[in-house]
Amino acid sequence: MKALIIDNFDSSPRFVDNFPMPEKDSKYDTLIKVLATPIENLDKGVASRKHYSSKYWHPSFPSIPGPARLAKKVDTNELVYLPAMSMRPLNGSMAEYTVAQGNMLVELPSEIDSNVVVASFSSALTSLPPLKYDINISSEDTVIVNGATGFAGKLAIQVAKQLGVKNIIAAGRNKKKLEDTLALGTNQLLDISQSEISTDKINISGELVILDYLWGKPTEKLLKNLIPNSPANLRPTIIIEVGAATGQNDIILAATALRTSGVQLRGMMTNKSLANRTKAAEFLWKWLINKKIHGDILKISLEYAARNWYDTSKNGVRSVINF
Repeated sequence: MKALIIDNFDSSPRFVDNFPMPEKDSKYDTLIKVLATPIENLDKGVASRKHYSSKYWHPSFPSIPGPARLAKKVDTNELVYLPAMSMRPLNGSMAEYTVAQGNMLVELPSEIDSNVVVASFSSALTSLPPLKYDINISSEDTVIVNGATGFAGKLAIQVAKQLGVKNIIAAGRNKKKLEDTLALGTNQLLDISQSEISTDKINISGELVILDYLWGKPTEKLLKNLIPNSPANLRPTIIIEVGAATGQNDIILAATALRTSGVQLRGMMTNKSLANRTKAAEFLWKWLINKKIHGDILKISLEYAARNWYDTSKNGVRSVINF
């Protein structure tokens, strides 16, 4: 079968057209024909040993990358979504066929746009559980999406809008692309490309929640800007760390940013978020199927993915491998 494989953690995947078909066993009991699989930053991190789960998914080599996909059961032709943990390590989604645990598959209606759904689902899961279940966001609160012009950031804007949030602020480093987010549901823009930023000219209502997809220097600037000029603490501020699209995994955090402004720093995978992940998934499937939210995609082949592994999924567009 055709597949992308990695031979080690130090080189990009290569294309092969004669990889052995996966075999079912007692646990991974369902043979799957892959239809579409996205290339996410997570995939690249796992395939290069930059993610904590790299050794889990690739305990030996050669190994096929890819943690999520839309596919069909070979025996019944049913359209299904394969959650990452339904798959067997070494047999990722970037191949024509794989095997999965049948009891973990999510059945889907046949009329959906499989490429958009598979590209958007996992990215939208980075914003819905924290906003709805961890924080229980109110329509009167304010959400700042830090990294709003990226693929997941644009979905986060739409998720917040679907949850009824009225005050959604797009923060990013490209002024033109920031303006494009107005059509998705933002009503204020925050340019963070300057050496120092100020939120003085934007309106903040209720509690402030910052979904942070960038980390690094942009987040440092936001934290510094939140330090008040007086003892008065105007509002609670929660920063949810989702990703590090800047490639900067460390920040300098001044104690005053926490001590005097009441800022809370959280990850997106809290106990509440994880406990309600299934409910969140049900919301997202309905929204995606009914086109309430969407992501911009580029359909590519396995061969193209191998040649352009480090250049896929740029400018807020997600590359999706089609078979």
